[in-house]
Amino acid sequence: MYLTVYLLLLAPAVLAAAGPRLARQLAPAAAARMLAATTAVAAVATVWGLLVLAAGGLGRIGEVVAYTRPDPAALAAADPVPRTLGVLAAALLTCGLVRLTRSVWRRRREVRALAALRILPAAGDLIVLADEHADAYALPGRPGRIVITSGMLRALPADERAVLLAHEHAHLAHRHHHYNALGEMACALNPLLRRLRDELGFALERWADEDAAHVVASRPLAARSLARAALAGTGRGPATALAYLRHEVTARVRALRGTRPENRHSAAMLAASLVTMTALALADAASALGRFLEILHP
Repeated sequence: MYLTVYLLLLAPAVLAAAGPRLARQLAPAAAARMLAATTAVAAVATVWGLLVLAAGGLGRIGEVVAYTRPDPAALAAADPVPRTLGVLAAALLTCGLVRLTRSVWRRRREVRALAALRILPAAGDLIVLADEHADAYALPGRPGRIVITSGMLRALPADERAVLLAHEHAHLAHRHHHYNALGEMACALNPLLRRLRDELGFALERWADEDAAHVVASRPLAARSLARAALAGTGRGPATALAYLRHEVTARVRALRGTRPENRHSAAMLAASLVTMTALALADAASALGRFLEILHP
């Protein structure tokens, strides 16, 4: 258990380093799905690794041993986890869960604050705000809405507005807010996953960019719309919304001016292998924890 747990705790750092590099070798939709799976597995590995260490270390504290009265020989033969390490793991796990709770509470508060937008007059799912700042974003929920300011409408000609609307429709259609929430929660549990969260956000925007380019049947038009919108304003929308001008606009414009990206199967296979190995480590750690708990409760 000892070695497996340490490998499990090392996995998030490895996945955070390898995930973004592998994602850039995949088409945006595949990259987003791969990053979401990687982020979820890394977050679970963080929680489970800390939980196993905490249980292994705290389970050897005198008070716990006196209460559970395990077989001394079996306890001594079990993989040792120092009590100090168990306390540290418990503290880190608690801090992560507190950050997660705060993150969820903050998102819920922001969602409630935006609820008033959904009752504004809308043309289908489109809401136009009288605001000189150029901004546009997808507002998830029931019903989902696309919010665009009058400043953005004036900044873009009709064909480029079609690109923007197709982009935001893609966010709603593919439920990208769920991916976004996953990244935020995983980062709250383990700050080392910040790179995965940011890369996932970028992949979601690229996914919507590619969908928009397909809808208007013109990659140059999609690139021109994004570039003109970026020059018109720097609005990024509310934190919980999926804004048109969020995440590396220059890189996205450059990608749209190139050819449509294709998946490299070697990158997909390597990502799947990393996730699979982490999942196997999770299963082994779970089995070891089960055996340790049986020792504590003979």
